[in-house]
Amino acid sequence: MENIIIVDPFSTGVNFLEDIHKRGFHPVGLWTKRNDAIYEVMKEVRDPIEHDYKGIADFMTEEKEYADTLSKVKELKPKFILPGADLGIELAAQLAQDLGLPGNPVDKIPVLTNKFLMHQALIDHGVRGIRGKIVHNWEETETFYRESGFTGCVLKPYRGASSVDVRICDSLEELKAAYDEVFATGNYMGGEDEGMLLQERIVGTEYIVNSVSWQGKHKLSAIWKHSKKKVAGGGMVYNYTETLSRPEAGCTALVKYAFAVLNALGVQNGNVHSEFMIDENGPVLIEINCRPMGSDMAAEFLDKIWGHHETDLALDAYLHPEAFLAHRNDPFRPLAKGLKKHLITDREMDVISAPVLAMIHNQKSFCKARLGKAVADHLARTVDLDTSAGVIYLANEDEGQLTRDRDFLERTEMRYFDMLFTGKQASIDEKPDNLETVEEVLAQIKPVGSVLVLSNELTELAGVTVVSGEDIHDAPGEFRYGVFDIVFQENEDPEIISSDFFTLAQKVRKGGFIIVPERAYWHLSCGMESVEILCEAAGLLIEAPNADTGRYVIAYKE
Repeated sequence: MENIIIVDPFSTGVNFLEDIHKRGFHPVGLWTKRNDAIYEVMKEVRDPIEHDYKGIADFMTEEKEYADTLSKVKELKPKFILPGADLGIELAAQLAQDLGLPGNPVDKIPVLTNKFLMHQALIDHGVRGIRGKIVHNWEETETFYRESGFTGCVLKPYRGASSVDVRICDSLEELKAAYDEVFATGNYMGGEDEGMLLQERIVGTEYIVNSVSWQGKHKLSAIWKHSKKKVAGGGMVYNYTETLSRPEAGCTALVKYAFAVLNALGVQNGNVHSEFMIDENGPVLIEINCRPMGSDMAAEFLDKIWGHHETDLALDAYLHPEAFLAHRNDPFRPLAKGLKKHLITDREMDVISAPVLAMIHNQKSFCKARLGKAVADHLARTVDLDTSAGVIYLANEDEGQLTRDRDFLERTEMRYFDMLFTGKQASIDEKPDNLETVEEVLAQIKPVGSVLVLSNELTELAGVTVVSGEDIHDAPGEFRYGVFDIVFQENEDPEIISSDFFTLAQKVRKGGFIIVPERAYWHLSCGMESVEILCEAAGLLIEAPNADTGRYVIAYKE
């Protein structure tokens, strides 16, 4: 079985491994080790990948000397060598060139990885680029800022990823604060004291254009649009990134410009992930990356949206170039709307539970969630992609439903973050007086029909069915009314409470009602609004109270 090598199959690039296996070839992951510190940090990502693909792929690590790496790779007689992530771009290109395999020319790698050089190359080719300079000290930074007459600027690593150390500055004072902060952290990609890139700030709408190339011929694979937020300290964080189900005004110029960028920078083969801004002067490149788009995009998620995923398209180009070229100008026809919602927190917190895990599975557009860093004991304030509280992936053929799901998540994140991630509490509020019993609430409502009470306190009640959280799945049939009676207990887990609520909602038939008395919500992080958020997440219609409504929430199952 012939080998195909993927250098650093991280993030979305990991899809290469399964794609190669399905096509009857043997995938080999080659981990770069050009920086020992980064190599150690990435161990927590490498180990799960090696575990998940055990028996499908083999893995090896770059040797200290390039000649030794080349020798070991040559022994494998690879059919192709492709990069899976940023750190693997140079090594993949060098190995491919030295073994006579297709790739991107080694002499073009600097302009394809260095954000300063790529813009200089565009300008030299008569293609619009952004003014900038590599600065090494504050004197250089201030001088260039003043001489350029910037009204706004961006300070960032000249090579980086995940928006780490990117700062948006609207004044010299903000630039000085950003300079003092980011120069203390070093270069994200492993450079030491190599300076930072200071660029003119372009204000507009940010887009992504992904493409796949073969011998300098390019195919459009995806268009996305960013929504970002500026946070304290000047950093820009991703709010959500959505696909364009159909090109909108400005997209023709955007895609034509994207292809012009690929030609100007000398892209020949493989995946390209490019980010652009459209302002009053049209599109301009932010940066180009010769690898698949990041954000851990599952192949199934991308297939649902586009009918393809980009690592598979790249293999089409490498393995079946004639067919790829014959279809590279096929019409752009996405199948569904897709969106990645990045969860943002404006504070640090110690986390005891993640109710968001139960909540998001009830969203009709839900596909996947990645909350690994967020469900640890400590949650950092969001300043870039790496400190996002998590990512939720949505896809739906019904754009209206996807928008409603996105709006719900965004509103909950902004106003009721404790419903997504619950922090440690020093103490619980004092219990209110005169809390109504379930019997009293039912006496006011006067339900007609079957009633299911989910309770962690009651064991029986005349005329109704009472179950615990452990037994609710065994409750027979569907009920017209569901009563949520999970009352406060020490060491309660908000995630389990949320999960129990959704299970109860599933046991109520369409046209039925959910009733939540105050005794079941006074202790929750957002009180009554906690219940209303759970109702929204479950797709229930919250009933507006009337003059005689007691201290309970009623929701209708449409």
